[in-house]
Amino acid sequence: MNRIKTILIEDEPIARGRLEKLVAKLGLLEILGTFENPLQAADVLRQNEVDLILSDIDMPEMDGITFLKGLNHPPFVIFITGHYEYAVNGFELDVIDYMLKPLLTEERLLKAIEKVQKAILFSRGGMPGERRAIKIKDRNKTLFIDPVDIFYLKAWGDYIQIYSVEGMQTLLSTMKDMEVELPWDMFARMHRSYIVNIKQIKGVEASKVILKNGIELSIGLQYRNQLFAKMGLI
Repeated sequence: MNRIKTILIEDEPIARGRLEKLVAKLGLLEILGTFENPLQAADVLRQNEVDLILSDIDMPEMDGITFLKGLNHPPFVIFITGHYEYAVNGFELDVIDYMLKPLLTEERLLKAIEKVQKAILFSRGGMPGERRAIKIKDRNKTLFIDPVDIFYLKAWGDYIQIYSVEGMQTLLSTMKDMEVELPWDMFARMHRSYIVNIKQIKGVEASKVILKNGIELSIGLQYRNQLFAKMGLI
């Protein structure tokens, strides 16, 4: 993937310098401009194709949230803030991530940028031969999970729980909708309550599968032949 076209907005000189050093060290972003407040960034946004905004929230002339709400077609956004309350409030914004300044490290920034990379592939429909990331709205942010990283999905009332290498995420959806969203060659319905990534199956018995992470899932009788056929067992 090409470097992500980015603008940085941070009013504190020390914090801005530290962020610039971390970004330069990773080498994944193409910085189109660095600004002390959102108003200075407006012209760059109008004149260039920007993929990502890395921005503080609490700034004197205009805060980052007001700035984002005022954009008609905003790029992806990562907020970096020194105030914990901003990261836990349920802003109805498609923000990729929130990072707290005291916890900002190269590793933490890399994880956030990896989310942006997945989001860009999703928005572009994926590149030839690549899996399309699954988009999940999780409270105050949007997540993008690579199907390869998913172990299984579980029905949970009106919600779906997705268990992946990144942990468990919950979203409002149905099993039928998820079957359409997931790559058909990788996933199989194996129970009324479970969809499994067949590439994550370590072993199989008549009534259950054992995943590579050690989890055991029951096989529903009506789904057994469908699962076994997809695994090449019948």
